[in-house]
Amino acid sequence: MSKGSVSTDLNFLATILRQEKFCIDTSPLSKVAGELNKSKDCSYNLQKLKFRIDDIPRNTVPSVVKLLEAILSVQIGEIDHTEEQVQNTVFGAYNFSIEISGQVNGKKVISHWHLDFDNNSVNEYIHPEFHLTYGGNPMKNIDLGDVLLLPSPRISHPPMDAVLGIDFIIRNFFKKDKCTKLLSNSQYRTAIQNSQRRLWRPYMLAVASHWCKFSCCNYNADMSLSKRYFPTLDN
Repeated sequence: MSKGSVSTDLNFLATILRQEKFCIDTSPLSKVAGELNKSKDCSYNLQKLKFRIDDIPRNTVPSVVKLLEAILSVQIGEIDHTEEQVQNTVFGAYNFSIEISGQVNGKKVISHWHLDFDNNSVNEYIHPEFHLTYGGNPMKNIDLGDVLLLPSPRISHPPMDAVLGIDFIIRNFFKKDKCTKLLSNSQYRTAIQNSQRRLWRPYMLAVASHWCKFSCCNYNADMSLSKRYFPTLDN
């Protein structure tokens, strides 16, 4: 991994998302790509990259919602490592959120997901070090009607950077006929593969180490990670 390659991937995504009209304004991506080249480490803070969703997903409630958009924000720092090292690839502050908003009779309605990184061993509840959660602070002060929001369950999920967050939104909120061309673009796929290899490969191998212990594999694994990522794993 190098800052240059991450910056290249972000710049490419800024261009193609604008060309394919997934985002009207991709300056937040271009901004962090430029800042990344000047930083001392591989860290950045992407704020409010907006996707316009023209087709409202079926079974959306309220059904009359209009002008749907998804807003991606990602703050991340990555640890450089060799492929023989299986370790946590995230350091420092990590914040990943997707806010989905729309309009109903002139009133703004929102939905919110966030992927947390919580490596504090002193917690009131058992939960994975990386976990995907619905709700959170952005939904605390809105009129929820009869909706009940709980901080649980916290769903185990590998870390995502800006590249994987963009792919997550495209695959979950856009119809196939809208995103097929983008998903088949070779440079787009390379960008996704680069981030998956940096962030998901060590995560998956760390979980696998719970069973195989890498006794016959050429890896240097942090054996504590499997339980930190999936605390329900039974020894």
